[in-house]
Amino acid sequence: MNSTSAIQTGIDNLLENCLELDSGQSLSIIREPPDLDYYSPTLPDTIAERAAEAGIKVDTIVAPFNEATETLPDNIAAAIEKSDKGLFLARIGDQVRFSTLMHRSDIAMCCALDEETFGTDFCGADYRFFLKLKRKVNEAVFGRKMITIRCREGTHLVGISPPTHVGDDTGDVGLKRFPMNIFRPVDASTFSGQIAISKWLSPTGSRFYQPSGVLINGVVFANVDNGRIISFDGDRNEVEKIESHYQFVAEKYNIDRNVIHSWHAGIHPQNGYAGLAADDLTRWSGSAFGNPRYLHAHTCGNYAPGEICISVFDPTIVADDTVLWDKGRLSFADTPEIRKLIHGHPGVARLFDKPQHDFGLGES
Repeated sequence: MNSTSAIQTGIDNLLENCLELDSGQSLSIIREPPDLDYYSPTLPDTIAERAAEAGIKVDTIVAPFNEATETLPDNIAAAIEKSDKGLFLARIGDQVRFSTLMHRSDIAMCCALDEETFGTDFCGADYRFFLKLKRKVNEAVFGRKMITIRCREGTHLVGISPPTHVGDDTGDVGLKRFPMNIFRPVDASTFSGQIAISKWLSPTGSRFYQPSGVLINGVVFANVDNGRIISFDGDRNEVEKIESHYQFVAEKYNIDRNVIHSWHAGIHPQNGYAGLAADDLTRWSGSAFGNPRYLHAHTCGNYAPGEICISVFDPTIVADDTVLWDKGRLSFADTPEIRKLIHGHPGVARLFDKPQHDFGLGES
């Protein structure tokens, strides 16, 4: 277990730098029933106690867990409305993260699931820096750039990024995310080529169905034409598993199984995961997606975030002639502009110099 002071540093980063709470303000914490074993059952109280020490009035509300939901229950919506700030320690926040009802800058969805994670550099690193980094990555990716995505397993996907304007967050989530670990999703409708699917298909956090994912032996290729999966190639048994899973989810929710809605990759070099992803793909996919070694595509459903994530590991991403990710390393951070930004925030440089390699893949 990480030290109490390290955990407090992570919580202070959430309260002060992300939610921008001041003494005398109020905070609604939306939590899950403690027996669900997704978030640490003690984490809401740990955060509430630290907030109270800072003079913040905390109200904790237990959220129901539902397979699918598009709106907040009235009591939760009312609690958030009457509070200065809101914090989701509950998956319902993820389920409504693209809702127009969530466009408030004073609400955060927490991707750190336990006290141990709060004691790491993932939570302790200055949120304000990563917010600035996200904006710089958006500028580098968007604007009708020719984007090429490759990986060691054979992914080769090419498309044009959407146009953008300064401050344009079209398609982004409607609440803050803590830690800030991902950039704005890229519309996939112009992308064609092939995606190498390895290890698993995982859920997106939109709906919680069973089975939530599929473990894959070897590599299966998804052949893509303008943002649509037209076929799968690979070992017949593995292809049948993937086809069956897509058909199950698509029929369950009456959605377009073949569409790839969007994609994005991680930007936080300290986003680790204590455990094996394969043991709980739902928990892993909700908390480890910000590691630069990971790109995921939102598929199965013509909406964000879809229902099935396709994982691409150690991606190389090139925008026009600029390599932004190089085999899973955020090489964009090496550019003079980003190095200047990094050196303007004490302690951040070492996070990129020694990135967290392990994020649940079982490689170490």
